[in-house]
Amino acid sequence: MAEPIDRRDHAPSRQRRTPRFVLPDDHHDERTAARIEAFLDGPSGRSRRRDLAIDDRDRPRRPHELDTRPDWTTALLHESSRHARYGRPASVLLIRLDARGVDSLERAARGLADLIRVEVRETDRAVRVGPASFRMLLTETNARAARHVAVRLDRAFQGRSGGPGPAKLRFEIAAPTRGESLEDALVAAERRLA
Repeated sequence: MAEPIDRRDHAPSRQRRTPRFVLPDDHHDERTAARIEAFLDGPSGRSRRRDLAIDDRDRPRRPHELDTRPDWTTALLHESSRHARYGRPASVLLIRLDARGVDSLERAARGLADLIRVEVRETDRAVRVGPASFRMLLTETNARAARHVAVRLDRAFQGRSGGPGPAKLRFEIAAPTRGESLEDALVAAERRLA
């Protein structure tokens, strides 16, 4: 008679393996390795790793927050390639703030930035490119819809500042026509605004 086989000896081990991904010593970065591990572990593993210290530059943009210039430029290039590849509409709203005096200009710019944070959609990107200049990348938005956004922003800005006052907004819309790139439309709009 044959001896019974003990199945416990052949069962796969349920112990966790050593880390699946280790960067070479000359490129070792604990945060990168932790992020790769979290990705490989899936959603349940990501929730356990929230206690990792992550630098502010590495975090995604929060909704209703103005972008940095490099982030905005990256988003513009991404949207421009989507427009070129798939023909998806996209517009850039150029905003120029006209105010007298440095103090009133800075106060008006901060008020406009707060207003943009409230009014912008989660998919839109906004950046302050100068003391009196803002740019808004409006995804899935044609020129006509961008004009509505400009009118809505102007009304809200004038209502917030108590009617026509020392600060005024000037708008220009960069929306590519057939066969034109988003970057070309933006350069032409910047020339018109200047």
